[in-house]
Amino acid sequence: MKSVSLSGFQNYKVLDTDKEWVLYHNCFSLCSRKVRVCLKELDIAAELKHIDIIETNDCENLEKKFLKINPKATVPVLLHHGNPIYESHEQIAFLEKYNPILSKSEIVDYWVKRGSLVGEPNENQDQFAGNCVSIFTVPLFVSMLKNISIYKFIKYFIKHPVRFRAFNFLMFKLLSYGVFKKGTPLFKITKSAVKNLNIHFDDLNDHLNEKKWIDGDKFSLADITWMVLFHRLEESQLTNYFLNGRKNLISYFNRLKVRESYKSELLDYEEKAIKVGKDELIIAIESNQTLNKYYSFIKIL
Repeated sequence: MKSVSLSGFQNYKVLDTDKEWVLYHNCFSLCSRKVRVCLKELDIAAELKHIDIIETNDCENLEKKFLKINPKATVPVLLHHGNPIYESHEQIAFLEKYNPILSKSEIVDYWVKRGSLVGEPNENQDQFAGNCVSIFTVPLFVSMLKNISIYKFIKYFIKHPVRFRAFNFLMFKLLSYGVFKKGTPLFKITKSAVKNLNIHFDDLNDHLNEKKWIDGDKFSLADITWMVLFHRLEESQLTNYFLNGRKNLISYFNRLKVRESYKSELLDYEEKAIKVGKDELIIAIESNQTLNKYYSFIKIL
């Protein structure tokens, strides 16, 4: 299994199940949200297995049972008759083949790719808007982690297979909002993320001129992809900044928010850990000098 690239459909089973579709997901995970919305839009029934990650107060993704499902310890993982499909952009494309009711075109493929989260967030931000948005999730990460026992981070740091990610989250816990100080690696990466996300949004705003959805009048996987990005920016208190002056994007986001899938798969999955983190973040933006300067820095770039 180690030699297999963990992307797309795999020709081995990781679970004996009589279910056609099983989704291992997390309520907060950006990519999990995308697959849940896709299942809803395609009207595909799946057994949902919620996996807690450190942000939502546990490390179920590091237990042996889940590592057999995904050795990289990340969610979501979609199973089809027990065979895993890895990476959310691959998962939604795989699902769409089984109920092809959404719009399909080269335009859809282009904007799905451009809105995806691929690899590490600090890389390829000019190609993938999802990588940029992940950087702006960090303030919310830190706010959520403040309420989690330090002892859980010991398990997280020791067991996580990706050392870089484990180290980053340990720093988020230990340094809290100090990770946003001017001159820190995160502060520097943010400059690139702001620049590139503004380019992505300018291009999407132009593309949406006189269009209801990304591919015209019909909803598509591309709209699902960008829906979860907009929602994450709203959670991170940055929607107003990034949408300001982009009238097409504002109207587009308003249309996304009235879809049933937005309510059922995003809003209704807002568990306590997310609510507490959001409330903590709103207060900290105003009261914590370091975080306030960080948000001010974003808005003047």
